[in-house]
Amino acid sequence: MNDPINMAADLCRQFEGLRLAPYLCPAGYWSIGYGSRFLANGAAVTARTAPITAEQADDLLLLTLRRIQPELHQLVRVPLLPGKEAALLDFAFNLGLSALAGSTLLKLLNAGHDMQSGEQLLLWDHMHKNGQLITVPGLTRRRQAEWHLWVGAA
Repeated sequence: MNDPINMAADLCRQFEGLRLAPYLCPAGYWSIGYGSRFLANGAAVTARTAPITAEQADDLLLLTLRRIQPELHQLVRVPLLPGKEAALLDFAFNLGLSALAGSTLLKLLNAGHDMQSGEQLLLWDHMHKNGQLITVPGLTRRRQAEWHLWVGAA
């Protein structure tokens, strides 16, 4: 399987988990399915969003990744092998394209520093909580999985 969308979706499914009713993610956003913050019609997920089926959750995940992909291609100015693109799609799904857009990862990648840029993935394993920066084991595992896709594509 060399399709970046499906490779990224596999990571998202693994690390997001599936919830068919709306929930607050650790970052405080209403989400549904595999961590989707928006529905297929573009409406934001809220506490009053109706539950969805597992099939709808999967469709929503794939739709979201397909929406992210062209924006990712606008940010990245170098060719990407499928594993690297999948790693970046998962990263952007998890943290948002704005995190990628302003990152050292993107600057290094676009400057041709492939391995150094991939290593930057591993630094994004923390979150702010109660004014402190804490390492999140689930994010550490997710970034490592992205890194493995990255180096496997080299």
